[in-house]
Amino acid sequence: MTRSEPFVGRAGAVADLRAWLAAADGGTGALVLVGGPAGIGKTRLAEAVTGPAAVWGRCVDDPGAPPLWPWRRVLRALPSADAEVDRALADLDARDGADLVAARFRFVAVAADALVAAAEPAGLVVVLEDVHWADDASLRLLRHLAGEIRRSRLAVVATYRDTGAAGPLFDALPELLGRPGTESLRLAPLTEPDVRAYLAEVGRAGVDAVDALRRSGGNPLYLKAVARSSATGGGEAELHHLVRTTVAGLDAGTRELLAIASVLGEEVDAHVVAEVAGRPDGEVVAALDGAVRAGVLRPAVAGSRRFAHAVVRDGIYADLDQGVREELHARTAAALAHRAEPGVVAGHWLRAAATPDALARAAEWAEAAARDATRSLAFTEAARFLGLALDCRRRAGTREGLAALLVDLATAEYRAGRFARSLGHAREAAAATSDPALVAAAALVVRDTSAPDLLPQLAELAAAALTAIGPGADPAVRAKLLAQSAAVTADYGRATEAVGTADEALALAERSGDQEAVLDAVRARMKIRPFELPLPERLRLGTLAVELGGTGRPLVALWGHKWRLDAAFEVGTVPVVDAELAAISALATTTRLPLVRWHELRLRASVAAYRGAFAEAREHNRLARELAEAELAEDRSAVGMSFAFAQQLAEAVGDPAELPDGYDELLAIAPPLPITVISRPLCALVTGRRDEARAAYDALRPRLRDPDFIGQAPGIAPNLLPLLEAFEDLETAEWLAKRLAGTSPVGSGGAGTFCSDCSSSWAGRLAALLGRHAEAVTLFEEAIAWDTRLGARPYVVHNRVRLAAELAGLGEQARAETPARQAADEARRLGMPGWVRDATALLDRIRTDADPLTGREREIVALVADALSNRQIAHRLVLSERTVESHVRSVLAKLGLANRTEVAAWAHRRGLKPDRTRTPPR
Repeated sequence: MTRSEPFVGRAGAVADLRAWLAAADGGTGALVLVGGPAGIGKTRLAEAVTGPAAVWGRCVDDPGAPPLWPWRRVLRALPSADAEVDRALADLDARDGADLVAARFRFVAVAADALVAAAEPAGLVVVLEDVHWADDASLRLLRHLAGEIRRSRLAVVATYRDTGAAGPLFDALPELLGRPGTESLRLAPLTEPDVRAYLAEVGRAGVDAVDALRRSGGNPLYLKAVARSSATGGGEAELHHLVRTTVAGLDAGTRELLAIASVLGEEVDAHVVAEVAGRPDGEVVAALDGAVRAGVLRPAVAGSRRFAHAVVRDGIYADLDQGVREELHARTAAALAHRAEPGVVAGHWLRAAATPDALARAAEWAEAAARDATRSLAFTEAARFLGLALDCRRRAGTREGLAALLVDLATAEYRAGRFARSLGHAREAAAATSDPALVAAAALVVRDTSAPDLLPQLAELAAAALTAIGPGADPAVRAKLLAQSAAVTADYGRATEAVGTADEALALAERSGDQEAVLDAVRARMKIRPFELPLPERLRLGTLAVELGGTGRPLVALWGHKWRLDAAFEVGTVPVVDAELAAISALATTTRLPLVRWHELRLRASVAAYRGAFAEAREHNRLARELAEAELAEDRSAVGMSFAFAQQLAEAVGDPAELPDGYDELLAIAPPLPITVISRPLCALVTGRRDEARAAYDALRPRLRDPDFIGQAPGIAPNLLPLLEAFEDLETAEWLAKRLAGTSPVGSGGAGTFCSDCSSSWAGRLAALLGRHAEAVTLFEEAIAWDTRLGARPYVVHNRVRLAAELAGLGEQARAETPARQAADEARRLGMPGWVRDATALLDRIRTDADPLTGREREIVALVADALSNRQIAHRLVLSERTVESHVRSVLAKLGLANRTEVAAWAHRRGLKPDRTRTPPR
């Protein structure tokens, strides 16, 4: 037999069966019993292993079938079956009563002899299908053969369903399995890799293998229908037919219990089924055990069973009338009220009749499930349950408590990173209530996001809440709303306008004594002017935020750790940087908040890049981008940060290939915030589009001196420097140098998008651009010391190259060569291709400028250093002694040296050595 249907997951069974058939062919026959549930692939296995010469017989589930039906078909197909077998069959058909017993025995003996004889000399394979339906006489012949078969070349493969465990076969199995010639093979369900292979072979690779395995139970017959159904819907009728066939042989009482079980789900608790059915536990257990024997259910843990195939459960459930289904769900919900998780109970009430009472119960249980999910930090699940509760209350026509429920839903969505949906429900809550406290609560749900498309709604909601509570409200609440308003205004790029609101928020918060309000106000103030608060105060507030965060406000704790981490970068305390980063990682792990995890990945990428671990930095940036796309998709700025990081990395390593595709398009549609505006010409400059960069820079130049522009973010100044250098904008450089001169030294500008270099480097670059080269040398040396202490290896490379360039420009080639060489070596180690090129080119220029000698002069200098006289050098190089003397005088003049001893010392410092491969003439 041949089939186009894939045959997977049976390599072991195929190997075993082939070995037994090969042994039979060699003279050691066998009876192979192949067991398994319906559809598991028993016949398919026999087809795959036996050849076309095999003889097949099939037992049938038909009371009208004559005795020995499968054997009659086998024997009549054998050419060697002689008249003796025919007479034995005829005698058997004609007899009845006591004579029948003798005739049956005679037939068994004759038939067994005929089968054994037919296997000589070439061997014979007989396949008997569905032996669980075999009549007693057929089993007698099988038992007789099992005793004789080992000494023959006969192999009998008998397939049977092992799920019924009742009937003549199961009475005969112990004897059959005890015979020396019997082998047993049970086919297990397919595994996930098997299912995946099957789906690939049938062109359904897009179907979820895990789901297909769950639905089919690993049964190939069901899997085939599931694959067709999942891909085209064309297998649903086939599935339903299979299900109906599976349960058709069970009594009506058992089918009723299975209907209840299908409502419960794939896991079936006998006690719950009994309670829903209103029947005694013992009666239900017995009926469900019958379903186990029939292969519909299978045992699970004590007191529990499960459907053998999910498609069976689905099919039984689908066949229920809607009214019956709703009634069963209501009864199940009541039975599970004190047994199951709230979400399970809510799910049953949701599927019960849509009466106000049922909907109200569903809402109550869904809200309870949301509380459980929140305690488990499963915020997406909490939002799902609250959404269900909201839908139920609306369908029931309930308005009471709707606004509070909307605030709860918005909070869960915000925690799950669904900012746009959260803000939508917060605005809906504010519009649905006249309670000022609820309006304020709605306005304070969505925070710590700078998503440009959300800012107008955030501003509108904060303003509405401030109006609702009025000036005489609780100062802590008013302070939080003012802080929110100030933060949103700053995100718009209007920092100056936001200062007054932030100051008012801070004053109110301090007067209220509410530490959370103080932190909200401080956070807004730091967003507007991050470095204006004294460092000790920022550290104090960071510690306070961490302490408050431990009481259930993880985002407050996050900001506290970030403030302390930035402060540590600022003053150069590396152990604190690592400690705060570890604390943020722990916070991300314990809270499982997408926003906290995203901040952790962003910070880790920045710190890794700062230290020169570029592969690690790229990986963290990739993970942050994937998380933003999957969990924070409603805040496009979160994805934008990964692009911004790539731009900074491209500049740091000197390789425009770091920039991902699509960055220009993203910048083009981004709102005109200062950091975005300055990124456009910088991106063009990094990728070599100088004219485009110049045009974009000229367009933004009028905005540079606006305090709201330059002070909007710590990254503005360092991002401006490459543009000032590229286009030699001395006027803006002078203005920026004066502005930075009044600030305290900074080890690094923090780890927001990308850790910046120290402020000494910024000042050094401006001094170099303005022609103050001696000052630039001092500043770059300070920067190298800062960066070395902080472990900022890439910035050490940058500043060594800049220092070497300044020294070379001042004519100090001897001093310039060392930092240039060190920079080139370190850039190679770290993988900074652009800086390798720059440092190498600079080093070549320095060496050329520091060594004005010709090739012949360098050759003579090396021989002078080797203590050769002019005559010896002339002999070695085949020159006249006078010519050598002339070259030596030229060397002394070019190098400003006094004698041959100083020439030798100069050569040793330069590492010049004579070419000893040259042989002087004889």
